Amino acid sequence: MIDIFPPKKPAVSAEQLQQVKDWLYEILQIDSNTIISISQMQCQDLNCPPMQTAIAIMTTPHRVIRIHKAIPDITHADVVQAIAVQKHKLTQP
Repeated sequence: MIDIFPPKKPAVSAEQLQQVKDWLYEILQIDSNTIISISQMQCQDLNCPPMQTAIAIMTTPHRVIRIHKAIPDITHADVVQAIAVQKHKLTQP
């Protein structure tokens, strides 16, 4: 069944966005001038929570990391785990 009234996106403050970006700069050890784009959206996949966050890191090559949480709910541990999962996927044959 399709929900015609999807859940409202949680409000995100500039401080919450900056905190996630700061964690990414720290964990990935990338220059603070590197562009990081963070988008919060509804997840359309039946197997994921209603909200997900897509993070694009504009390095060469660029990276896209997904965290299946709304931005206000993301923790440092979530960022570490998402980066580890992405690295694991990149090393699989």
